[in-house]
Amino acid sequence: MFGLKSLLRRPPARPEALWLDEPDALARVERAPVSEAAKQAARDLIVDGFTVLRGAIPGELCQQVIDDYARYGAENADYVAANLDELAREKRLVNFHHWSKAEEAIATDAGVMSVLDFLFGERACVYTSLTFKYGTQQPIHRDTPHFATWPGSRFFGVWTALEDTPPEAGPLMYVRGGHRFPVEPRPVFEAVQAEHPDWTREDQLNLALDRWNGLIIQQAPDHGELVVAPIRRGDVAIWHPQLPHGGSPAQDPTRTRWSVVVHCAPEGVQVHQHDRFFTHAGPGAPPDRYRFREAHGRKIALAGEVAYQA
Repeated sequence: MFGLKSLLRRPPARPEALWLDEPDALARVERAPVSEAAKQAARDLIVDGFTVLRGAIPGELCQQVIDDYARYGAENADYVAANLDELAREKRLVNFHHWSKAEEAIATDAGVMSVLDFLFGERACVYTSLTFKYGTQQPIHRDTPHFATWPGSRFFGVWTALEDTPPEAGPLMYVRGGHRFPVEPRPVFEAVQAEHPDWTREDQLNLALDRWNGLIIQQAPDHGELVVAPIRRGDVAIWHPQLPHGGSPAQDPTRTRWSVVVHCAPEGVQVHQHDRFFTHAGPGAPPDRYRFREAHGRKIALAGEVAYQA
């Protein structure tokens, strides 16, 4: 009988490919001895690049994260006041799962993690998180420059709605099926180097990132329909690492869109940032960047403190 261990250990035809991207992925899903929820998540990711686990997180736990955030703000009022945007709203809070036990519990939820184990074909762990009080209205983009892995595509964004997300708050949007077209980073960076040899490496990397993001925005509409995702409190959205996605325009920018996105990878795969994404060469991974702690039976990366995103 075809077993889950053989599925997880079976090497992909292409070393960089996630097994979900292999030609026989749908057939492998049907043979796998996992829950129907895990199978449906895999089917969705293979075809659309996006899936939602409905009601995966209890509403009480979602509310506890919001309450913890309020308590964090009261205890760090000066720091919060120094990190407001142009509309006097709090920016995204990084790694709040290190402070909030409720968010840590969401990040390591056993049911969600078991689905991720199947999707990766390896045991999943927590890398970092972002906690949102408001929607980002972020343009369509791919996460891969900021979550680069070797082998590639070993990352999932795992987004939990802490409250219902109405249209006026700027729900998630994504390009259905847009995870399939390639945009190689190295030629983009090399072109910038050739054009601006006297620039600092940091400036070269930042321009390369801008150009690469521009290529995603330019090409994504040719590869799928733009979809706004209706997500309710306790729902967990998971997207393919190559999926173009963003935050839809908020009709009311003062309306909250409480949510947390946990960035997950396999335990044996370290996540790197855009400098490595554009410059690292060779099949091997760059040196490790961080160590781990454990909670709820899962590894959690020590990859940054609780802080508002600049």
